[in-house]
Amino acid sequence: MRCYGYDETGRHIVPHEAEVIKEVVRRLLGPESMRSIVADLRKRGILTSASRPWTQQSLSRLLRNPRLAGFKTYLGEIVGKGEWKPILDDPDEYQKLMDLLGDPSRKQPGATNVRKYLLSGGFLVCGFPLPDDDGDGTHACGKTLYTQPSNSGKRGYVCRSGSPSYGCGRIRIAAENLEEEVTVRALARLGSPKVRARLEAAVGAVALGTEHIAAAVEAIEERLEEAGKAYAQREISLSTLKSIDAGARQERKSLMDNLKQAERLRTLPATTPDALAAWWVDAPLERRRDLLALVLERVVVKPATRAGVIRLDLDRLEFVWK
Repeated sequence: MRCYGYDETGRHIVPHEAEVIKEVVRRLLGPESMRSIVADLRKRGILTSASRPWTQQSLSRLLRNPRLAGFKTYLGEIVGKGEWKPILDDPDEYQKLMDLLGDPSRKQPGATNVRKYLLSGGFLVCGFPLPDDDGDGTHACGKTLYTQPSNSGKRGYVCRSGSPSYGCGRIRIAAENLEEEVTVRALARLGSPKVRARLEAAVGAVALGTEHIAAAVEAIEERLEEAGKAYAQREISLSTLKSIDAGARQERKSLMDNLKQAERLRTLPATTPDALAAWWVDAPLERRRDLLALVLERVVVKPATRAGVIRLDLDRLEFVWK
């Protein structure tokens, strides 16, 4: 996926997109809230490079991209100046922007999601059925559920109709019973010899070590850069460039996912359900989440099947395991 503000090669500025970026930065430093800017962009029909409406998350991610200031990165770290012209060419303004985006006081209440909720950060998605554009059927909303306590303070997960997901806003589920159900099922799977063997086989390719992964990722980056140069010199078509880009990025994602999965497996604290359950009681929340990520892809939360039921309605849950 190309960086908004630059063409597919990542080296040439797209003027009208660059103007949008500069406008957003001026307004943020004005200061104006990210929420109001995103609402304005959506109202004006200004879309991302993937032709999707902007969200606070996608806009913040773009503005944090060092490419906009002319920096190149490797594995998420700035390694020097790039060969392209920066859109944000004022170093002082860029630093003010980074300071602003990194200011904890600007974060939305409940947006961090990681201190009290086990299943935040993408484990839960909305399964509310929405009508297809042609009116000939339905499709699931598919947006990530976010944390939001009820008016009485009870923890819960909801599909937000506003920022950052702009979902249907029709799904809510209480957190406590859901988290207990997911925990029981996940620990049982983690203690299964068959699942443990499958996990070990899945990360076997990573046995060559971190150095091998870093070299492979670097080779992918070089391949992407060469493809960009070939397109700029009209040696390959845009469709070919996009195909190379998509394949390379998927390969890189797979390498990094395998590396993370291998690390999680190496630190698995026990092998039996009873031992895992004993460890779970006192484990930090982030370690629990790492453990879940070994086996759980997502849980689709559908509308309640029975009104007024206090207990967890298992019929509304669809588990997708790895």
